[in-house]
Order: sequence, then structure tokens, then C-alpha cells
Amino acid sequence: MAETECPIPGVEVVADGEFCVAQFATPASQCGTCSGREGQFARDDEGYEVFQPCDRRQARRRMDLFNSARIGRRFAGATFESYRPGPVSQARALETARLFTSTYATGRGARGGLLFWGPVGTGKTHLALSIFRSLTLDYGIPCRFVDYGNLLMDLRRSFRAEAGTSEAALMLPLVETEVLIVDELGKGRDTEWELTVLDDLISRRYNADRITLFTTNLSVQANRRTTGKGLNPAYDRRQVDSTRGGAPSLEERLDARIYSRLCEMCDFIKVEGDDFRRTGLAVSRRRP
Repeated sequence: MAETECPIPGVEVVADGEFCVAQFATPASQCGTCSGREGQFARDDEGYEVFQPCDRRQARRRMDLFNSARIGRRFAGATFESYRPGPVSQARALETARLFTSTYATGRGARGGLLFWGPVGTGKTHLALSIFRSLTLDYGIPCRFVDYGNLLMDLRRSFRAEAGTSEAALMLPLVETEVLIVDELGKGRDTEWELTVLDDLISRRYNADRITLFTTNLSVQANRRTTGKGLNPAYDRRQVDSTRGGAPSLEERLDARIYSRLCEMCDFIKVEGDDFRRTGLAVSRRRP
């Protein structure tokens, strides 16, 4: 049964407490068709009276997809339109993000994910959130956004009996969602447990052929060097990093199996430029 056509008020994203929240821009009572009930009763072809939901309810489901991510309040204004590219690489990254969103949402063949990489403060998270915002609010596509560091902390807490949330309960939605966006890949202490968690997540999404997007502050341009060959690869990498100096590349930070799958799953998009936070151009610092 088709949903009742009902004028949908604009949806806005506002800062609310610690998070940003998608909400209707006008009260539900102003809907002239359903008077805020998000549908109306009507008789079907067999004469039964049934409740027909209106488009406003569909919009509410989309807002629930967005709000479930609990995005920090400083990103309430993060959209494609508010991203201000400087260098050519930022303009290309913005174009790529827009193109991915439109092609995937309309089923025109966006089969691979994206991995935005580059120095801090160049807008990688902004672009990832713009994709997330559009996929959920504009198209209603099941999509999850997670900060990699926060995910690890939540998983550690799940080992405590009093937490009441199992590791499987935290991981399963990330494995099964249609589109997953992982922010700040490589953030952490690079322990064997962290790599096992990441390998499990990526392997399961890889095997299911699901779309995954990433951002990382690490370079994808590896510096060739000899790594340890002990029983604990994560410990070996940290030992070599401490003698080498400087940040390791993404390939050096992750297990070779994980990095190999990332190469197949994603197009790597370099985002260069000055730190938006240092220049005062970060979206959270702008004023209307």
C-alpha cells in the first residue's frame, strides 16, 4: 500500500547537548494532511480500515538513522556545501565524495568504498560526515558512522560484566550495516588485540562485499624498512617505530592482510592542505 502523500517540512541538524540532532524544522501539527499523526486511516481495496503512514514518517526514519550515530555537536554544520576546499586535492576529494554519494544512492555503480588520507585538519572527517548525512537524511540508506578510537574504548568496556553490552552486540551492527564509515583509522596503541578487532571487522565486511569508507591521518606511502620477525608483530612494529622516528605509514601500522584488503575495498583519496583548525576555517568555528 502506498504511503499517503503529505508535505514534509524541512529537516535541520542542530546542536543539542553533546551531540548534533536531526529534527523537523516546523512542528508536526502544521502538517495539513495528517495533523501530526504521521498518517491517516483509510479503507483498502478489500474495505478494511487501515492506517496509511505518510511521507513524514519516512522522514522520521531517516532522521533516526542519522541520530543513532551520535555525532558530536561541533559537526552540526558539516555538509558538502560548507566544505571550503583550498588546494586542488581538497577540491578533488569533495568532488569524489559528492560523486560517490550520488552514484551509490541512485544505484549507478559505486561498488567500492573510499579512504581519505592526509595530514590532520584538512577536512577528511568533514567529507565523511557529509557523505553520511546525505546517505541517511537525503536517501534513507542504512549507514553507520563510528570513530575508530571510540569503538575500541567501547569494546574494552564490553569486557566488564557490569557494562551490560557484549562485544558481539557492538560489532554486529557495524558488520551488517549497508554502508559503514570508520573515522580516524589507525588511531590507537597498535596492540595485537586492536589489530584483531580491526581484522575481524574488515574481513567480515570484505567477505560480504559491503561498502566501507575510512579516514586516516596516516600516510599510505610506505617507507620501506625491515620489521621484526618475532612472535608478536604489533610489538615488533612499535619497536621499529621507536628507533626510526616519525609516524609510521598506514601500511606499516596495520597488518599486511588488513592493508591488502583495504587496497581492494577502497579508492585512496589524498587530502592535503593547511590545518583548518589552525587557520580558523574549521566548520565548528564559523559564524553565520
